[in-house]
Amino acid sequence: MKARRFGYGFVAAVMAMTAAGAAPLVSRAANSYQMLAQAASTDNHDSAPPAAVTADARAQAAEIFTSRCATCHGDQGRGNGPAAANLNPRPVNFHSRKWQRSVTDARIAQAIVQGGKAVGLSAEMASNPDLENEPAVVAALVERVRKLGK
Repeated sequence: MKARRFGYGFVAAVMAMTAAGAAPLVSRAANSYQMLAQAASTDNHDSAPPAAVTADARAQAAEIFTSRCATCHGDQGRGNGPAAANLNPRPVNFHSRKWQRSVTDARIAQAIVQGGKAVGLSAEMASNPDLENEPAVVAALVERVRKLGK
């Protein structure tokens, strides 16, 4: 029996609870988030981005990717940005089909918002707490990462 994966809806719910001040519930959800994401899914990502992804969200995501992500992941997302040589482990190459198959959208979103340490990756990957209440921008970033793998 294959488990069902939690996608953008789960991420949006956690973000909404945070905005509503439900800190204890969010804390419990965050602690079990990785377990839920790992227990889920057959295809590892949603078939389509959520409807909330707008042209404005995509534009913001492009700017964020350039200013925050490309330093390590590179302009094309190949894990070869200017800071990548100094990192161990090296940043993920988003073009890797093996990596794309191994990770869920929810896990990518969690890494973006909470940082690498939150998903068992490098603590050098900074969190982006300013995106916690921007689910459309986070979804647009996930969409961008997924497109690099095609």
